[in-house]
Amino acid sequence: MITDVTRLKQTEDALRRHKQELKGKTVNLEEVNAALRVLLKKREEDKREFEERIMANVRELVTPYIAKLKKTHLAERQRAYLEILENNLNDLTTPFVDSLSRSFQKLTPSEIRVAALVREGKSSKEIAEILFVSPRTVEFHRDQIRRKLGLSGRKVNLRSFLLSLR
Repeated sequence: MITDVTRLKQTEDALRRHKQELKGKTVNLEEVNAALRVLLKKREEDKREFEERIMANVRELVTPYIAKLKKTHLAERQRAYLEILENNLNDLTTPFVDSLSRSFQKLTPSEIRVAALVREGKSSKEIAEILFVSPRTVEFHRDQIRRKLGLSGRKVNLRSFLLSLR
């Protein structure tokens, strides 16, 4: 009987020590979690500040020159390129760029250019002229874009879908 009580006491002591250790580790984990949350919040704030600085720089340093260029006598193709440049800059400096880039992650650079022009409402023929490719090449890229965005076989207008990403 005496050994049974001694073993029971030893087991209870060990259990108490383990509970105390566990409590200490729990407190430590909670502190680490709180520190990580603070770091993540700081990172998000830094990211937001960085994006705001970029947007301000584009607005102050680039946009005025685009406006000046628009007032000059440009050929039709040059005007189209300037419009594309302006639209792409606007896309880059607006919050929806995250959803765009997530959707466009799987697209090639050519497909991204075609998608941007489709989103602007350009026809395949206009896109072909702007990019110096054949209309058939543009159609191929449009098909690839639809496939990669999961629109193949669905009756969804590509331009409407791309506009919905905003």
